[in-house]
Amino acid sequence: MPTLTLTSHGVVLILGGAEAIEAGEQLADRLDITVLVDPGLQTPIPDGLPFPIAKGRAVRASGHFGAYEVVIDGYRAPKDGGGFAVARDGAVSRCDLILDLSPAAPLFPAHEARDGYLKPAPGMPLEAVIEQAGELVGEFDKPRYVTVRPEICAHSRSRIVGCTRCLDVCAMEAIDPAGDHVDVDAGICAGCGNCAAVCPTGAISYNVPSVSVLLSRVRTAMLAYREAGGRDAVIVFHDGYHGAPLIADAVLPENVLPLEVNEVKQLGVEALTAALAYGAAGVRVLLRNKPKNGAAALTSTAEIAGMLAVALGYGDHAVALVQADTADELAQRLRDMPLGRASAQPSEFLPMGEKRGLLEFTLKMLHAAAPAAVDCVPLPTGAPFGTLDVNAEGCTLCLACVSACPTGALSAGEDRPALRFDESACVQCGLCAGTCPEKVITLVPQLHFTAWSTPPRTIKEEEPFCCIRCATPFGTKSTIDRIIAKLESKHWMFSGENARRLDAVRMCEQCRVESALNEGIDPYAGGERPRPRTAEDYLSAEKLD
Repeated sequence: MPTLTLTSHGVVLILGGAEAIEAGEQLADRLDITVLVDPGLQTPIPDGLPFPIAKGRAVRASGHFGAYEVVIDGYRAPKDGGGFAVARDGAVSRCDLILDLSPAAPLFPAHEARDGYLKPAPGMPLEAVIEQAGELVGEFDKPRYVTVRPEICAHSRSRIVGCTRCLDVCAMEAIDPAGDHVDVDAGICAGCGNCAAVCPTGAISYNVPSVSVLLSRVRTAMLAYREAGGRDAVIVFHDGYHGAPLIADAVLPENVLPLEVNEVKQLGVEALTAALAYGAAGVRVLLRNKPKNGAAALTSTAEIAGMLAVALGYGDHAVALVQADTADELAQRLRDMPLGRASAQPSEFLPMGEKRGLLEFTLKMLHAAAPAAVDCVPLPTGAPFGTLDVNAEGCTLCLACVSACPTGALSAGEDRPALRFDESACVQCGLCAGTCPEKVITLVPQLHFTAWSTPPRTIKEEEPFCCIRCATPFGTKSTIDRIIAKLESKHWMFSGENARRLDAVRMCEQCRVESALNEGIDPYAGGERPRPRTAEDYLSAEKLD
């Protein structure tokens, strides 16, 4: 697993009032301390402290452990002779860690998971937080939870925004747009896995473990269970922080196979459906009753996996989330949950390859092992699979959508003007619809297993128009005819005695330039202009009068 080294020199900014000063005194022998006292707390400041105290209000912060920046309004620096300087806004404090003991709201979303930002939860002993801060000095290896492949990211093309799934679900705000792709700050990333779970192209993939390793674990568990004569297996995914203690203490049904992952939010559609393809009668994901930082992405993933399971005959209860905070509650809910329908011919496929390829192959195996297979399953908006509804009559075959498509789902014809579509490669990013100048493309979320196994279909194909000089095809006949019809009726340069100039439209780029140079066509030439009147003309007119 790749790692990132973060360095802390022990520079800490402590926020708050009297408690912040007290914490500073306890940490003064271990850390380089600055205390920022909130002026609204009316805190008495004792003399002779071994660290500086400033006044101000922290309004926002950025960065990560070892490289934080805190913006302070109403900042008043301490003077050497006592007292404080004049207040100013927008001051910046740079530090390695932040000990936030103020009553104000946290400076970061999902602050509990942010390394080096310590804010005690209600009821948490202050001494424990202070002791933790004192140990955060030195070099620390942090896992790079995700790998980013920007070349296959579907975020943006030509300043048109397409997929924003990872940006929408990142609780840590560790992901930012970076041109046509997104960038993940490994120093901020807490490894929740939401981004990897919802990424449709595999541009972001989880490392702890990788998708192939995770599916291999599911396969091993299911094969061993079946070889031992087990039936109606239920795979329960859980994490090591909340789920593992409950699993250890619970009296679980005999058919439950617990499988620990780093974060349950890392689970994608491929993980939930692979267990069904391997023969499980149910797939459960263990969560808290009140999940930290939400579970919207996991809920959406489970919804899609559940819809596929229902449509393919695995049953209404094949995929479900289980919320429990105690071992007894967990065991009871697992016993009460109805099972799905296990496959009579489970797959034993080997999970090999990258994330998107594994997703496609897993779903094909899910379909092959299905108790009641169907060809097409409609899905909700936002699903990472689907087709395109293209108004072929309005399409001009400009192929702007082809150049914008990040996955190659849309392609051009090889020897004729054509637009072709491969449904298995479409991730419903919307870049084609946003790029289309004619606005004739609509996204249709679905999973069509037959279309996934067939060659790309032709959406529109036209007769090519060949250059009247060299016979090189350079456009579609309908487009050239439409341009000629508009020019000859509405533009003086191409009508009447100038109609011969329309031949330039019927030529390829090279022949058009050659014709203009050899024939001396002046695009600015018009009819004969009247002679300007001079002073002599006016004098002649007066003599005639």
